[in-house]
Amino acid sequence: MAPSSKANNGTTPNSRKGKIEMKEDEQRKRRCVTFSKRKLGLFNKLTELSLLCKAELALIITSQNGKVYSCGYPNTDAVLHRYITGGPSQHCSGTSEKEKEKEKFLEKQRLEYESVQDKLKEKQKQLKEMKGAEKNSSCFPPWWNLSTEDMGLEDLEQFKTSLENLKVNLITTLQEKKLQNLH
Repeated sequence: MAPSSKANNGTTPNSRKGKIEMKEDEQRKRRCVTFSKRKLGLFNKLTELSLLCKAELALIITSQNGKVYSCGYPNTDAVLHRYITGGPSQHCSGTSEKEKEKEKFLEKQRLEYESVQDKLKEKQKQLKEMKGAEKNSSCFPPWWNLSTEDMGLEDLEQFKTSLENLKVNLITTLQEKKLQNLH
């Protein structure tokens, strides 16, 4: 069996953006790199969830080194203050007319974004189907492109008849078009 080109973690080198080569004995460094990548993903999900659900959220995580990271909407301090005091949301309670207009605009933009995403998915699906159809059609080339050297006598006679029929159809169509152009 040939040696595998896969790294120790099961993924091929350069299979991900920003992949960093790590050695087996550097367990702590590997965990730090994984934490950094997942932290960014968590913060992105939190932001997306808070915007889509119009929710006030906060996320606080600590690294193995004891460093604290936080992310929140509208901000981490406001969400934590509301949680600790048990009070109502300051963000939603005293909304001005300008903030309401901003929320309506954001909602409109979100709906438009979702609509465009749906259209994009549909177009990608159509493209995939077209590529599949194109790929399948290349498996069976058109009859006029077949090699005559591989045909038997009976196949050659049938092929000749088909070509003659094609020629007659082309001549007929050409003559009809010429007559239409004269009138």
